[in-house]
Amino acid sequence: MNSIRASEPTGTVVALGKKKRAGAGARREKGEQTRRRILNATLNVISRDGVRAVTHRSVATEAGVHLSLTTYYFTDIEEMMREAFQQFCDSSQPDLENALEAAHKYLGSFSGKELRKRETREKICQEMAIMTGRHVYNQIIHSPQRLALEQILFNEARLSPQIHKLGLQQRKKQIEPLISLCRIFNRKDPEINAELLFGSITSMEYHALTLHRDEVDEAQIVALLRRLLGWLGGLKSA
Repeated sequence: MNSIRASEPTGTVVALGKKKRAGAGARREKGEQTRRRILNATLNVISRDGVRAVTHRSVATEAGVHLSLTTYYFTDIEEMMREAFQQFCDSSQPDLENALEAAHKYLGSFSGKELRKRETREKICQEMAIMTGRHVYNQIIHSPQRLALEQILFNEARLSPQIHKLGLQQRKKQIEPLISLCRIFNRKDPEINAELLFGSITSMEYHALTLHRDEVDEAQIVALLRRLLGWLGGLKSA
């Protein structure tokens, strides 16, 4: 009986310890959720109203949280915007990844000998223009906020060294797969072709942000890409 009584306090302490740790874990998770909510709200304000509209009050209102929470989690506006852009850059882009994977798979189906034939290059040019055009069109129609945030990130990269670094990282993440694709046709300087392709695609996407979705012409996008890809692929009359 004595041994049973002696063990009871120890068991109670263990149970209380587990309960306390569980409570602390729940509070940390709730805190992380609130923090992510604030960062998402910051991105919403930036994409809708611009960087200058970001204040503790505007973000708190957008997030639906008490004003004091924005200053609790972030020391100032710059830190809040920097971490919001970091979250944006870290978020995955499954549509882009799937499009690049499909492009690599398609190009990998041709041998080196086939790639040197003009008729093969014309076929590839047409198919790649359609694939790329569809991706660009979908981004414009279904992900305008992402495009707007990306454009703002690149434009505002001069705000601070940290945001400048994020802009460079985002650009590198997007252009490196294009270099890999361009290398299939141009082993000498694929970086130049990739820069031209990247600049043309982003120009089309950013211009489309000024249009109503009914004004976005997928056929026109494909035609522009067909001309560019044909030129990059050595089809001067494309």
